[in-house]
Amino acid sequence: MKNSDFITGKAPITKEEVRAISVSKMNLENAKLFVDIGSGTGSITVEVANKFQNISVISVEMEKSAYELTRKNIEKFKLTNVKQIYGEAPGFIKMNEKADAVFIGGSKDNLSDILEWTYENLVDEGVLVANFILLDNFYECKKKLEEIGFRDIEMIQISISKMEKLGKGSYFKPLNPVFVISAKK
Repeated sequence: MKNSDFITGKAPITKEEVRAISVSKMNLENAKLFVDIGSGTGSITVEVANKFQNISVISVEMEKSAYELTRKNIEKFKLTNVKQIYGEAPGFIKMNEKADAVFIGGSKDNLSDILEWTYENLVDEGVLVANFILLDNFYECKKKLEEIGFRDIEMIQISISKMEKLGKGSYFKPLNPVFVISAKK
């Protein structure tokens, strides 16, 4: 899905190239339940719910304006397999079964609790994918994943530049690098 497909505002959006890599790392083909923590504009929520219509998606966001953007994007794409939660993760998340995959796009100052909750609420072989732009959060996540017992921890940096006009010519304007961590329970 293109970034331009989404209703956007001040909330962050996971860019389409980063979204493609992050979603592919979750191996959702046979998944039943997916949780998106820190949904922002809802681009991960919407892409997963739209692409894998047999998956139940739980979308969690604590910022009111971002929650509303996610809601608008869910409505725009007429998705019926998404349950939206307004509140801070992990405390507000209630599930009847364990998740096959969890995506962390935002955690505020609650990353450690979210990672512990994720480990407890993933099926065996379940996948966690987390995106960061701040190195401090990236390193905190790596350390905590190792402490908790996640395995097959993979860390990549994605650097994307898009061609734009500049005077009579063109150049590649860089976007913020994104750090992607994936791990299995």
